[in-house]
Amino acid sequence: MMIERIRREHGYMVRLLALLRHKLNMLKSERQVNYGILRELVDYLTNHAEKVHHPKEDILYRYYIEHYGHHHEIDNLELEHTSLSEKSHAFLDVVDMVLQDAVIPQDMFIEQLESFLDAQKKHLETEEKHIFPYLIDKFTVKDWQAVEERWSVCEDDPVFGSTIAEQYQQLAERVHQTERECT
Repeated sequence: MMIERIRREHGYMVRLLALLRHKLNMLKSERQVNYGILRELVDYLTNHAEKVHHPKEDILYRYYIEHYGHHHEIDNLELEHTSLSEKSHAFLDVVDMVLQDAVIPQDMFIEQLESFLDAQKKHLETEEKHIFPYLIDKFTVKDWQAVEERWSVCEDDPVFGSTIAEQYQQLAERVHQTERECT
């Protein structure tokens, strides 16, 4: 079911945000970080969300509005996805500048990373704590079938799926290494 796939993706995002939070703490303690992996993290969170994750959620939100009317929190989520995308791309540009040896003051980079993390976390929490429980309670089986029919994209997650995308090789290895360390 679509909501289960969305929630699974949220779980992936939470894991990646934890890795980013760890990198933030390393930067704050003036330790070195691998900016290549940091870039892969931000790129995945930005581009996968934009191309696969948010379009699925937007189907749910549009369907709700079409069939149940307006809801103060749901009405703004599609716009929030656009805003989050813009902020994410702006931060990704900063990471790229660092990788191209541009001089970015460390405190400014830390502040922007923190802002990126906070925006991502806030968005996920809003959906998980308020929106999804509401939709699960409101939608009927017929509603879930209807939204499912609106999604026709074949998905294989480029980091957590069976085929790892070339641009996320380091990130996938880091995720799997972290999993091994936690078991």
